[in-house]
Amino acid sequence: MTTGSLLRRRFASAVAPLTRAPGRPEPIEPGTPVVRAEGVTIRRGGRTLLDGVDLTVRSGELLALVGPNGAGKSTLLRAVSGDVTGAPGKGERDSGTVRLFDRPLGEWTPPELALRRAVLPQEATVGFPFSVHELVGMGRAPWTGSSTPDQDAALVREAMARVGVEHLADRRFPTLSGGERARVMLARVLAQDTSLLLLDEPTAALDIRHQELVLGIARTLASHGGAVIVVLHDLGLAAAYAHRVAVLSGGRVAAQGTPADVFTASLLSAVYRHEVEVLPHPRTGVPLVVPLRSPGCTRKRPQE
Repeated sequence: MTTGSLLRRRFASAVAPLTRAPGRPEPIEPGTPVVRAEGVTIRRGGRTLLDGVDLTVRSGELLALVGPNGAGKSTLLRAVSGDVTGAPGKGERDSGTVRLFDRPLGEWTPPELALRRAVLPQEATVGFPFSVHELVGMGRAPWTGSSTPDQDAALVREAMARVGVEHLADRRFPTLSGGERARVMLARVLAQDTSLLLLDEPTAALDIRHQELVLGIARTLASHGGAVIVVLHDLGLAAAYAHRVAVLSGGRVAAQGTPADVFTASLLSAVYRHEVEVLPHPRTGVPLVVPLRSPGCTRKRPQE
């Protein structure tokens, strides 16, 4: 065998997992671990972004990642998705393990992952003026050859209807408002139809109505057997919709558990470095996190 033919065979063997049609995902039993991270440590530019993080998410569960800016929430989401940006520098080394569906993350090919987890990044850029319908339809790309055009079209319509953007179908993406763009990108992720959703601040650009809509969709997906990890800054939304929360601080998990157990005034005040009160909602009992403010913020307006 010539050197050239040997190299071609090795190359074909190396790329085969990326080019072959991925197998369809198997159904997941309720309560099955979907994500299991152990000792995840990531360093970049001399900074420790994550430091020995352990995290488990099961099917039927919505987990909210909360914490101050720079705590490591988005980095943890990227680590779980397999999309950590940048390479370790000199003297730096990533460590720890991440398993998705009881299989090491590195053993999944990109096409296989695309059928099993969908990722909504914090900032989504689109370089061309695609229509809303075209953009949402891109969520069906991983299923090419595994689903029919009718099935794809139905899932795209359903995703657009769920987030309330069907009336924008023919609009060009760059012409939309920030909130409309956020909902369109969520629709694309929903159209991908995976059992694991990774959402990075999906409510940041949304008004109250659409914040509640998006978290309601995420909670429903979890209740139907999926698993959702969502990064949130709004502690009220996290308390209302998450089954469990993980509070990150300085790249570590300061606490995790149910919102009722984790959201205490002492913990949150220390993590956010601002005094807060935690009060039960008078009707639902859901924790309400209220920052303490100076007396001047609560004074009545002088009468004219």
